[in-house]
Amino acid sequence: MATESAANGTSAAGADGMSAAERLMQQHAEEEAHKASVEEVPDEEFTQHPPPSGAASLPISTDPSRVATPSGEPAMSTKAAGKQPMREQPQQPAAPSKPAIDTQSEDAFPALGGPKSQPAAAAPTPWSRKPAAVGKAANGMSNGMANGNTAPSNKSSRASTPLSGIVTPSSTAPSQRGPTPQMNLPGRYSEQIQLHPSMMTPRNQLKKPVNDILRDVNKRSKANVEMKAGPGGVVVFEGTGPVDAVRVALKEVATQLCSKQNISVPVPASIRGKIVGKQGATIQAISKKTGARINISKQEAAEILEDDDMDTMVDVTIEGDPFAVQMARQDIEKIVNEHTASVNTRLKNIPAEYYPFMNANSRVSALREGRDLKMQIPHYHSWNQQAPPQTPMDRKPATFTPQAGLPIQLSGDRQAVAEARAELERQAEQLQRQLTLEQMAIERGRHQFIVGDLGTSLNDFLAETGCSVILPPDNDDSELLTIVGPPERIEEGMNKIMDLASSMSMASADIAKQHANAPRGAQAHARDITRYLQQRQAIEELERMHSARIVPDSTGAWQIYARDGKNAMKARSDIMNLISGHPPTRFQPVEVDPFFHEHLREQHARQIRDQHGVRVIVPAENDESPVLLVFEDRAASPDYQLPRRQPSAQDAQAFQQALEQAQQDILKLISGREEIVSRDIEAPIKFHDKVRRHVDRHHQALPEGAIPLQVLYGGPRQPQQQRRQQTPNVNLRGPQNEVDALMQSMLAFIEQEKQDELERGFTLSFDFPQKFANHLIGRKGENINRLREEFDVDIQLNEGKCEIKGPEAKANACKKHILDMAKKLEDEATHHLNIPAQFHRDLIGAQGSQVNRLQDRYGVRVNFPRTRQAAEDDASEAADTTAGAHRNSQLPHEVIIKGPGKGADACRDELLSLLQYVKDNSFTATVSVAQNQLPSLIGSGGKEMESMRLETGAQIDVPGSREAASPTGRAEIRIKGSKKAVEEAKKLIEEKAKVFDNTVTRNLDIDKRHHRLIIGAQGTNLRSIITEAGGPDDTRLHNRMIRFPKTEADGNAIRIEGQKSIVDKICASIQALVDEQESQTNDIAEVKPDKHRLLIGRGGETRRQLEQQFGVSINVPRQSESGPQRSQVRVSGQPSNVEKAKAHILEMTKDMEGETVSVPRRFHHSIADNGQFFRRLRNDHKVTVDHAGQRPPPKPSTPTPSRANGASMPLITDDPAANANSHSWEMHDLHSAEEGDIPWVLAGPSQEAIASARAKLDKALEEAGKQDTMGFLILPDPRAYRHVIGPGGSEINRIRKQTGTKIQVPRDQSKGEAIEIAGAKAGVEDARDIILEIVQNNA
Repeated sequence: MATESAANGTSAAGADGMSAAERLMQQHAEEEAHKASVEEVPDEEFTQHPPPSGAASLPISTDPSRVATPSGEPAMSTKAAGKQPMREQPQQPAAPSKPAIDTQSEDAFPALGGPKSQPAAAAPTPWSRKPAAVGKAANGMSNGMANGNTAPSNKSSRASTPLSGIVTPSSTAPSQRGPTPQMNLPGRYSEQIQLHPSMMTPRNQLKKPVNDILRDVNKRSKANVEMKAGPGGVVVFEGTGPVDAVRVALKEVATQLCSKQNISVPVPASIRGKIVGKQGATIQAISKKTGARINISKQEAAEILEDDDMDTMVDVTIEGDPFAVQMARQDIEKIVNEHTASVNTRLKNIPAEYYPFMNANSRVSALREGRDLKMQIPHYHSWNQQAPPQTPMDRKPATFTPQAGLPIQLSGDRQAVAEARAELERQAEQLQRQLTLEQMAIERGRHQFIVGDLGTSLNDFLAETGCSVILPPDNDDSELLTIVGPPERIEEGMNKIMDLASSMSMASADIAKQHANAPRGAQAHARDITRYLQQRQAIEELERMHSARIVPDSTGAWQIYARDGKNAMKARSDIMNLISGHPPTRFQPVEVDPFFHEHLREQHARQIRDQHGVRVIVPAENDESPVLLVFEDRAASPDYQLPRRQPSAQDAQAFQQALEQAQQDILKLISGREEIVSRDIEAPIKFHDKVRRHVDRHHQALPEGAIPLQVLYGGPRQPQQQRRQQTPNVNLRGPQNEVDALMQSMLAFIEQEKQDELERGFTLSFDFPQKFANHLIGRKGENINRLREEFDVDIQLNEGKCEIKGPEAKANACKKHILDMAKKLEDEATHHLNIPAQFHRDLIGAQGSQVNRLQDRYGVRVNFPRTRQAAEDDASEAADTTAGAHRNSQLPHEVIIKGPGKGADACRDELLSLLQYVKDNSFTATVSVAQNQLPSLIGSGGKEMESMRLETGAQIDVPGSREAASPTGRAEIRIKGSKKAVEEAKKLIEEKAKVFDNTVTRNLDIDKRHHRLIIGAQGTNLRSIITEAGGPDDTRLHNRMIRFPKTEADGNAIRIEGQKSIVDKICASIQALVDEQESQTNDIAEVKPDKHRLLIGRGGETRRQLEQQFGVSINVPRQSESGPQRSQVRVSGQPSNVEKAKAHILEMTKDMEGETVSVPRRFHHSIADNGQFFRRLRNDHKVTVDHAGQRPPPKPSTPTPSRANGASMPLITDDPAANANSHSWEMHDLHSAEEGDIPWVLAGPSQEAIASARAKLDKALEEAGKQDTMGFLILPDPRAYRHVIGPGGSEINRIRKQTGTKIQVPRDQSKGEAIEIAGAKAGVEDARDIILEIVQNNA
């Protein structure tokens, strides 16, 4: 190995530490270069860690050979290096000796290994507030500073005397600026460290003498360490041997001889998460590598901040020997430097009143130009929490207070941020000397027209007046505007405000007068309307609609402001209409204890709205108003439109009914509960967080639907303006029994906490396998933090040791839990499965459903390899951590199952079975179809596609509209499933695609007056045309084949789509039908209106028969028509058919011969028999009956029986003999009392037909004269009816024949219905007597 003089850094023949044999070997090696073997050559990038600048920071070396030299390229950060692809090292020539030692190996040399080279001049940390020129020198020392003293030069040789307390390792490695490197024998590497006596443990405190320590180290190591005296009292330890052995030995010597150090390194809070790393991996790796103990409190370790203020600092505590502390500090500072190239800071010391002036300043704007700088100065024209200061006397400069909640955001390059910050602070100092303020009162409604969306912009106002305006917030009733600006321009700003305010138009609306007679009073109703409209945000909607500002008032006096007077009047009119549509009948207040408000708002308000159409307005916190019910509508809430008209009385009744139902639901919710009480519990503030967790656990254990108690920490709830410092109280409010139960539980808990507080010093320490540390810590510390909260102890984990501090019982319980977890992890098995990446998505399932099911079922962890993007994100979090490296090293096809042995085995088997299933069902195919065929393949609502999926069992994926877009006009349908299913689906889709590709589209321009004829009654003509052309029988496809225009705008074109042969036939059929229709003629046949019924027939049957017989269309005039058209029957069709049909119609309706017969009016309805007699004449003789224009007499009422004397039916147990004469008998006249006659005009085709009809009529008249009486006989015993009928009806037929009457026996005799006897009066009475005789004989 090449070496360098340890004394002066120059090469010399006798002082280079080489023997004659070694120089001879070097010469041979130069002559036989192709066979030369160079071993243990230090990496050029292997340089010393740059030492920090504090007093406790000690540089490792001043050896020039290990000082990083400036480079043209910046050093690669760890984060960037973690993203570089792995490069294979070039293969070295074979060497006769052992392989070269890896000097970068942290396992072989964990303490003194150097990092990659750093840039020559690192930028200063932004939180140090140093000038940009302050940087680090090339040797890593902060601007030549070490231990607080100024170093004269950064070019000092390694022989120079180190400063006090400096530990200086030096080596025989070649200098980067020295002479030509020389060879060294293997195993002859030499390195020194220099220790100041103040750094070493006093000899009397050492366990062994120094010589014994060195002897023991040399025995255990392959290196040899010797102690020498150095200049200035420095002790030099020189190690010789293999590189790794030398450094390990020197570190062990320093560890045993040096005293422990404890330093704190301040770092930005935003970098804290980067130092901790994922699951604490980064900080553990640094601790393991350096041997130092690094501590961050558990709260700080658990929180991972991203973009926080760089001025917020946290301390990292490092404890260990000087080398360990120094190495750990350098690694931490390296992480800080890597993540602070760009900074993000907030300026909280500048008053917000200066922001408008800074935004308008050109110098501030110029800071952004050409720089990596983002500057966000908030827009400030309305104060929120902090009001502007009081007006100073004589307009002297005002004193403004910064608002920490409204900072200026700066982010970007450190230098640019520092300069921008300095410039902003300088501007703030100038503005502090220049600006004053003045306040003036302007009506609230005019504010937004001064500055805001409806007024001028703040920038324009500032440019014109040199002043800014600050408005009060909406939740403040103040009318004071604040004008900020130079004293000489304040008046100008005030005048501008007055001009803007006076240009507004104002209108007033007294909504209380609209419903002056409200039951609860006009003012109360006005408050209800105001609450409701504000909750519905209706007022904001009116403001947007009319470009106005509306200032509601609970008294009902609303003010409307607008720049245009017309808009103000429109807004007022709309408001009054809105108020008119909301009378008191829409509102119902309900008194509900505030305890139920939150539950009512979150759980029941929406349900009441959906069920009853009533909106529930729950008052806000500290609002003593009652719960307000407002009826809206039973329609869905998003579709509801606020009414603007007075509801009717019927609507008001519906409102009241719905409001009562909603009120009952609410009262039912709160009824039956115990009295609501409030209790205070004394609890020290330091216990509030633990009490809160205890209460949360109590609430989580409540049954579903239970209302949790209200718990307030620091005393009862008070108004915002009355709130004071938090008190050591906890307030409970709710039903008395629940409050008492929780109160007892909390008192016991607090008492236990007080006892536990006395035992906080108890500590348990036990071994915990380091390999399971990540499991114990969890992601972002979630597992260890959960255990800390669950057991109320502090848990620290360090190098295989777990320390628990807290109450003894809780510490032991936590220890048991942790040891059980370790025992469970010991049983953990890991399986690595080789699964091709194309199956991963199916195995994982939608949103991880499949893999989550496996993990939950077997209690294991299944890790699929991450995507490239996820891997990069993981690497950026902790590129140099073990966990991150392990995840990144997972192969693309590797699936890892980790968990308990039995569960891991079962999960592996099921996952492999699932893989086989996926493989069996992972056959794929694609089918190319036309893009415009996709809708027909999908069908209405996806029915067609779902039908194909069910039929074939394959998964069919149709591309979306964006995916399907292609210049070729084709789309690819993907099919996936089993081989058989894929083949069937592919065949089916290809057949449909073939049919579609052979499909043509024709458009026929047919006048719309023919469309109805083409379709036909209920689509009969259309179906006939399609089926005759060879089209499908499925009527669902007919509308797709032939489409008629729906509106006038669509024109007359009929669209026909289908296979070419079918389309041609359909077009020909439609065209023939239209041609036939257009060649038709119209003719008129004069038919008297009274003969129209002969053409129409019963239900239009005669007309349809004529139309089918002659192939024409017959249009009979309606009865509503008058004039000549009343008798004109229109016949349309082919000329020959029309002529035949007309002749037939005239023949049917020609005047027929007739005869008039006078029929007594009282017999009219008896003969007509509800029209049956007329139909018999028409059907049998073709004779019709007319009454010569006279109206038939009214139909008499049908007689009905009534039981005599109101007697009831006899019982079946009664004596038949006793009831033999208890029958009921009534007689009624069948004919009406009408006097006179009514003509019956008989008309028929011949005299013979009329004569036959006349004969039937005469006979009917004769019978009607005889049938003049109706008798009702009710027998006492229902069982006697069967005797009246006789076997097979023999008795009743005999009675009918003997008496000449009509007898009707009821079917259900048990109901006491009467026997009806119709005929001549004497015959009726005879029939009655015969029936009674039969009954008597059978009694």
